Amino acid sequence: MKKTPEEIAADMADIARRRRQQQRPQKDTSPTAARGDVQQVLKQLQQLRAGGGLPQYDYDTLRRQYEQQANADVQQLQQQARVHRTEKLLAQADLNRDWTFANMDINDPALAHHIETAHHFINAFDHWEKKGGTGILLYGDFGTGKSTLAGAIAHELIHQHQKSVIFQQWASVVDRLFFGVIEDQESRNQYRRALEEVDLLVLDEVAANRSRLAESQSSFLGHLLRRRRNLSKSIIIISNHDPQSLHRAVGDFCFEAIKAFHPVDIALRGPSRRPDIGDYRS
Repeated sequence: MKKTPEEIAADMADIARRRRQQQRPQKDTSPTAARGDVQQVLKQLQQLRAGGGLPQYDYDTLRRQYEQQANADVQQLQQQARVHRTEKLLAQADLNRDWTFANMDINDPALAHHIETAHHFINAFDHWEKKGGTGILLYGDFGTGKSTLAGAIAHELIHQHQKSVIFQQWASVVDRLFFGVIEDQESRNQYRRALEEVDLLVLDEVAANRSRLAESQSSFLGHLLRRRRNLSKSIIIISNHDPQSLHRAVGDFCFEAIKAFHPVDIALRGPSRRPDIGDYRS
């Protein structure tokens, strides 16, 4: 049955309404060319109506064109938004760009199983966000690939799952919060909240060189981990300490907070994988 002009107008208004609901406002990302295509379709509709006739065939064809172009616009905007968010997440994470799975040797028998475990952690990340968060304890000697493996996990979570990550050396956290690197109180509060609320927090070189944490640092780390556990936010802790010596290094209060995440422990063994001095290539 041929539609009345009022019904046609209502249909087009409904399409426009649904398109607006699908789109999220973005800054400077509206595709001008694509928007022009949609406007061209609307112009054709207006010309048909102005001519006094709107045949059913033309209406249905133009309606399909309008919907297809609207969907294409939404997909393009979503892709642009994803790229923009990924760039922001990478900037926030402070990651070495070379820390990726592509740069790890999956044929190395000392790494293959750990890389597989890392992928399990990534694939189950959303599940653990609903279950109180989880964790990984990466430990071993210097140069064995601990930071690289943690960084590869972080890159994958950002690129594939759009998760927020902060990767910080523990000494950097201490400097910012305890030794005035961040001078004003409000900025320190914002930084502390970011440590508490980011989807994945990676703390590198905790109790580095098999040292022990000062009591104030141990207390702060314990409270930080408890707060993240309450928010169902996961952690990765990197240390030279194995689990037993880490307990002694951070103290009971902090170690119990680590245990609450039921972390998987990954021991990276062997000699340093870094090139010897004199073997560096430009």
